Order: sequence, then C-alpha cells, then structure tokens
Amino acid sequence: MENPSLNYLQNLANGNDQFKSKIIQLLIDELPQEFERYNQAMDSKNYFWASEIVHKIKHKIAFFQMEKSYRITEDHENSLREGKLKYQVEFIEIITKILNFLPNCKN
Repeated sequence: MENPSLNYLQNLANGNDQFKSKIIQLLIDELPQEFERYNQAMDSKNYFWASEIVHKIKHKIAFFQMEKSYRITEDHENSLREGKLKYQVEFIEIITKILNFLPNCKN
C-alpha cells in the first residue's frame, strides 16, 4: 500500500509554514470526525450516508497524493451507493494509515 505524502502541501504552501501548519491541523481535526461519522453510518447500515462521507474523505486522500488509494476510495463510494461493501477493508486500511501518519506531520 502506498504511503501518504505532503509534497502537494509543500508546493502549495511555497515556504509558508503557518499555512502548512493550519492545513495539517485542519486535517488532524476533520478526518477523525469524518471517519467517526462514516462508522456511525456503517453501523446503522445507511450506506448512502456512508458514501457521502467517503466522497468528502476521498478528496483528502487525493491531497496526500495517494492515487491508488484514491481510486479504491472512489470504487468504495460507488459500491456503497449500490449497497455493497466490496472495498470496505481496503478503505479502512487507507484511513488508518493516514490517521497514523497525521500526528507526525505537526513538526
């Protein structure tokens, strides 16, 4: 599985460490909350709601330049809309990897 990268953020920040820190903090704040809502949707078997949350998360995955993970997440989003859980395990692995990566980005 590919690893998250901050290269896009580095280019976007163009040396502005304050901007970079704000974006990282935003990701640290938002992603766990979105993942929690995703789990609530999955627990209630509301797969359409889960797909909407996955759609939001998908853009964060793109931010980390995880192309394969982005495609899996997109497939998961579409699969959920059909009531299928085909990519569930892979999606959880992707989010877990990012959540474990984020705390190390605050430096």
